[in-house]
Amino acid sequence: MAPSPKHYLTAAEAAALLQAGAPIRDSYVSGDLKIETGDVWEQAVMLENCLIENFSGAVTPFQQPVRLINCHFKQCQFVFTYFLGGLLIDNCLFDSYLDLQAGGHNQLGKPVIITGNIFSGFVNFFDCWYEGEVIITDNHFLGGTNLLGRPHNIPVTFAVTPLLARNSGQLAVAGEDLAPHFDG
Repeated sequence: MAPSPKHYLTAAEAAALLQAGAPIRDSYVSGDLKIETGDVWEQAVMLENCLIENFSGAVTPFQQPVRLINCHFKQCQFVFTYFLGGLLIDNCLFDSYLDLQAGGHNQLGKPVIITGNIFSGFVNFFDCWYEGEVIITDNHFLGGTNLLGRPHNIPVTFAVTPLLARNSGQLAVAGEDLAPHFDG
């Protein structure tokens, strides 16, 4: 699971690569890497074998897939983020609170796949709506999650029955969050 970065990028350099549609692989990304447009982001996002200090894809509808593979995130958030083209989080480590609230909105045939990850902090799925397939397997939610909870009596909405298997940790936390929010 531990990525071995071979390249060093500043957040500005990484943002420019993503804006150009280029994948980022085998890199240490310093600073606050932000994709927060409020407008549709047209490029695919690929981060693979990276160590990322701070990443935010908040308030952005991603038209193409977002793929996070074998990465280590010190801080990360996707609050109010729509994964129209799908989302893959595979074999990643998240050191702190991960906010996914008020997002989702993947389309049929554009799955959200979260598999083989370690989430050290709370993972917030409050008010998410997934319109397409969702697969959440083999994860360790060390700080818990409200994925199956009902914060404010609002459950996560799945238009397609999700596949949830072999996850550890408390999956049905009733509260919205148990940890401080991302400050980036």
